Amino acid sequence: MDRFFMKYMLPLLLLVAAGCERVAVETANCGTADLVLNLGLDGKPAELVLSKASDPEVLASEGLHTLRVFVTRGTPGQSGFEIIYNEKFTDVGNSASAPVLQYGEMTIPDIPVGTVSIYCIGNEESLGKTYDNETIIRELGSSPKLVMVDEGNTCFPKSEADIQTSGLPISGHRTGVNVRDGMGPVNIEMKRLVVKLNLIVENATASELTLEGVAYGPFSGDKLYVFPTENLDVPYDIQYEPFAFGTAAGENSIGLLMGPLDSDNSASGNSECIYRAYIYPTYALRSETEDNPYTISLNVRNTATGTILTNLQYPRTFGIGHTNFKANTQVNIRARITSETDIIINFDVMAWDDYEIDVPDFN
Repeated sequence: MDRFFMKYMLPLLLLVAAGCERVAVETANCGTADLVLNLGLDGKPAELVLSKASDPEVLASEGLHTLRVFVTRGTPGQSGFEIIYNEKFTDVGNSASAPVLQYGEMTIPDIPVGTVSIYCIGNEESLGKTYDNETIIRELGSSPKLVMVDEGNTCFPKSEADIQTSGLPISGHRTGVNVRDGMGPVNIEMKRLVVKLNLIVENATASELTLEGVAYGPFSGDKLYVFPTENLDVPYDIQYEPFAFGTAAGENSIGLLMGPLDSDNSASGNSECIYRAYIYPTYALRSETEDNPYTISLNVRNTATGTILTNLQYPRTFGIGHTNFKANTQVNIRARITSETDIIINFDVMAWDDYEIDVPDFN
């Protein structure tokens, strides 16, 4: 009886205590094997942000706060499809010496031998979801992409201040994995599912200015593939809307100060500010005959006089030459205010993990 308890009952009790969802599957004829995963993010081993200091290239709020892993076999939407493992990790383990996700590696025990698919979701809270078995089966349908519909855009767009608690959605998956005894680790590269907008506003005037609001054109979508299968993969029926922050959205001022030019017309140390926002990947410009939706306008106030720089509120195009912006990239937009009536816009697109925001010189 003791041997029976240790072999069969104890692992089951441990899984229940960990909050794991796992269905009873027939393993007598095929056996099981431990599945070792090597998870990567930004070309480095993926780790929960609580387990180490954040990398200098990435804000702590942009890393992994929680991690859900589920394993399936069969084809979604067809008979025989089932979820054989589903667990959410919210901490680094029972001790600092044995974290759940150490150097990007974790072990999923006792997976039935055979062909499976492995799915990883980081920070599901950022999508307002709990991906339990019932939710996954309902929303997966017959597609492994797992569409997420954000009605009313309640989850995104978000500013940097809005992602401090739940972070950003991150995912990775592998299909057709042959589980067998003695197999090696399975590598899964995870990517953020959003686009990062870095707005750098430079004050090239002789007055102190305050950035109070930012408004963007209609390029923020309401749908997302949690497990995209292409480099640019957005739902065909996505709807785009304009979005704004601060006073441009009828809310409190962003309140970012920008100092004036020095007496020798050189920029002072505090003459620019940066405002970050996050949206789903976008393909808002489908035809050259359409109006370019990639626009920006600013609400800026002269701090000393209280004057609103109304000319800066007219939309300026920044996305010339781009029909889309892909997930896990950052768009660096530089707005250089040269007078209280004039502004120059420039931009570039780069990988998320590039630290320095190197925007091309203005013409």
